[in-house]
Amino acid sequence: MRLHPAYTFVIGASLALAPAIAAAEDSFPNDVAAADGAIRLEPVSPWNIDFGANRCRLARVFGTEEDRHLLMLEQAAPNGEFGLTLAGSGISRFRTAATVDLGLERDEPMESLDQFGKGEIADLGPALIFSTISIDPKAMADALRPVGVNLDEAAKVDRIVLRRGKAVLSFETGNMKDAIAALNNCTVDLLTQWGLDPEAHKNHVPPMWANAAAVTQRIVAVYPSSALRAGEQAIFRMRVTVETDGSVSDCLIEESTIAKKLESPACKEMRNAKFAPARDGQGQPMRSFYATTIRYVIGNR
Repeated sequence: MRLHPAYTFVIGASLALAPAIAAAEDSFPNDVAAADGAIRLEPVSPWNIDFGANRCRLARVFGTEEDRHLLMLEQAAPNGEFGLTLAGSGISRFRTAATVDLGLERDEPMESLDQFGKGEIADLGPALIFSTISIDPKAMADALRPVGVNLDEAAKVDRIVLRRGKAVLSFETGNMKDAIAALNNCTVDLLTQWGLDPEAHKNHVPPMWANAAAVTQRIVAVYPSSALRAGEQAIFRMRVTVETDGSVSDCLIEESTIAKKLESPACKEMRNAKFAPARDGQGQPMRSFYATTIRYVIGNR
């Protein structure tokens, strides 16, 4: 499991494009969940998948009917990465943490993560939001990629474990292969809705953003002053359509956290974005998409 880079816009500090990741002590999710004092949350609902117009959400309730906890996976585009939200009363033990350990695959050790969002979910309580996670980093590095999350890797996820010091919270998911397969079906359906070719995306080279540094700097420069004064921080998911000449023809932003004053100017600035176009399995340019997560963080110089 890896927390992959999102575009992190740090206001009042330099622009950071990658999270710091350090290996936690050599322990695996199953070992951590079996430790004395670990809280293991069993499911109290089936998996529910929400086929949205511009995103897919896979969610399940854990704990008890009186003390419900939410586990939600979210994708704004069909790729090997997903957002992860964990919410409920048990998250209160983690809400002040600067770093937490997270574990998914049974054959991968827990990892220490220091970039995640914090919020509240109505009727549930505090939430931690991990914006971009991949359980198959090797596939994300390959030139030719399929769409969707790797199901062989998903089959290695039996629980999702959160740790801070001696505090351990384990969401007892059971094998995630079938649930992730349903999420993949939803995200492939998104391509059709966007007027893109799902068949061509089964084996393709994604578009590459050629002038990312220049465009992201312009986005940072227009952070709304009202949001800055209010101390608002937020996570957004952005998706653009990339034409065969590398130009951007469409842009959509959705909030992963609720922000009252913060409206990202990213889509306006993305009109100036330039891409090397996606290519199909035969190396020919093809219409495709580019998706990323934008995190606005107020920091110090």
